Amino acid sequence: MVSRKFLLVVAAGVVSAAFAYLGTGLHPIWWALWLAPIPVLAIAPRLHGSTAFFLGAIVWLMGEMSQWNYVKHAIELPPRIIILYFVVPAVVFGFGVLFVRSFIRRGSLFLASLAFPAYWVAYEYLTAMASPHSTWGNLAYTQMNCLPVIQIAAITGIWGISFIVFLFAGAAAALLSGAGERWQRRLLPAAVGLVICAALVFGKWRLQSNPAAQSMAVTLIAKDVPMRVYLGSEEQALELLREYADEIRRVTPAGTQAVVLPEKTGRLGESALAEVDTLFSSAANDKHTAIVLGLVRKTRSAAFNSSRFYSADGKLEANYDKHHLIPGVEPEKPGDKRVILDESSGRWGLQICKDMDFPKLSREYAAEGANLLLVPAWDFNLDGWLHGRMAVLRAVENGFALARSARNGLLTLSDDRGRILAEAATVPGRFVSITGNVNVSREETFYTRAGDWFAWLCVAVFVSLLGFNSSRHHRSERKGTRS
Repeated sequence: MVSRKFLLVVAAGVVSAAFAYLGTGLHPIWWALWLAPIPVLAIAPRLHGSTAFFLGAIVWLMGEMSQWNYVKHAIELPPRIIILYFVVPAVVFGFGVLFVRSFIRRGSLFLASLAFPAYWVAYEYLTAMASPHSTWGNLAYTQMNCLPVIQIAAITGIWGISFIVFLFAGAAAALLSGAGERWQRRLLPAAVGLVICAALVFGKWRLQSNPAAQSMAVTLIAKDVPMRVYLGSEEQALELLREYADEIRRVTPAGTQAVVLPEKTGRLGESALAEVDTLFSSAANDKHTAIVLGLVRKTRSAAFNSSRFYSADGKLEANYDKHHLIPGVEPEKPGDKRVILDESSGRWGLQICKDMDFPKLSREYAAEGANLLLVPAWDFNLDGWLHGRMAVLRAVENGFALARSARNGLLTLSDDRGRILAEAATVPGRFVSITGNVNVSREETFYTRAGDWFAWLCVAVFVSLLGFNSSRHHRSERKGTRS
């Protein structure tokens, strides 16, 4: 006969895995992540340590399977990378379950509630510092459809979002475990509820605040073309770019101040690039609008993934080279300079696609006064929503508007609160365009000024809790030896 405890463990694992599956991945349901860790964390104190670890790891591994099609077929990662992609977070989650379990078993409910969010944010931050993909995979992006929650990023950066989500889960699990004294069980919901409510009230207030802002019209245009066109001859690239110039003239409304085209619309040498500059300078002058064009420019010494800026009076005013290239995919040479453009509506900055996965670069732009980022991009279809929302979160963190034009993805206009003002999906073989008005206010956020202070605080809290746990364990051992 199957024991009641075994059924309880299986039920907890299935429920946690289901919520993890729904709450993570490329199209997450934001509230599911709040619930995902609770069953496993709550039952862990009743289990042997190894059982609790493997339960947590297996649950998280099952939840990650929502991304299997993406990593296996869409971006075709090598088998050993796929294994690491799924196994490392699962193992980390398993150790997190053990960490929380140790505090619940001692009856320290407040520390148990704090343990998992501090542990997870420390892991995410240290991973982002070391990874060439920075914040890709950070769970904060799962909350992008809940605008009040993500506003905390203007104070804490991305790190405060994961913390709030897992603080709720840690506290709920501690209470459901049945451990702790009565005063803890009464005070813990009030204390954690106060913190979460304060974050939500701040988020609601920030969404309703209306700083003085100037409105400007931006047009985004993109066309999905086969890879053979991108890898084809310069003449094919020039033909496509002529189509883009014609499309700008056709669809851009009068009064538009900026047009943004996608990343890597073609690969061109120096002689062909001169023709392209003439072509888009003319289009900019004809429509009296600035144009941002993404392309690969090949020089005698190296190739660069570039963004070219043509001013409204038809001048090539700036060239920006992408800083953060995809390892193993982009052979171009990275750039190292930011580009800020002083316009009548404020200061505009240029970035390209993956650059916006890295919070530091956007923070540096914001510190220089940028109130609008113009971003050519190229996504992988399935990840269009997620990668676009990663860029939107940079805007929330630093208080600037965003115009992101992605081939094989989404055309996205958003404000400094993360509200999507206009959006459209690109399609193969024809142009898609959107035009919208964005408010280009200049609001320097606390995160822009203070940087990753909250992430370092979580690292310090995690280390302190780890030390506290270790000292308690050693004291228990010595006491057992004496007796």
